[in-house]
Amino acid sequence: MYRLICMSFDGEYKTENPLFETIEQTWEHANNLGSKWFFYPFHFVVTESGKTIKDSCELLEFCNNKRIKTIGKMFENTSKLAISKNMSAEDFAFLLNDLYHC
Repeated sequence: MYRLICMSFDGEYKTENPLFETIEQTWEHANNLGSKWFFYPFHFVVTESGKTIKDSCELLEFCNNKRIKTIGKMFENTSKLAISKNMSAEDFAFLLNDLYHC
């Protein structure tokens, strides 16, 4: 079973309900959210426990199989950089990828 979380630039996140049986069902739900989580533009599929990221968008796939708290801290630290101010979500994802993708 999987859940969807929506994360903000500063690493805070909200958990979306319900539980989903597959990763594909979870992404389908994310695609239908519209502007519900406008301030939480980064979506991740997580385990039922809500502790581990199982799937993410292509730019952030380095987050897969990492703990949400770890990724949240990366987002928080990146959001404090002067270069990240007023970035679009896509540019912020590129920056995260450049900084943390190993």
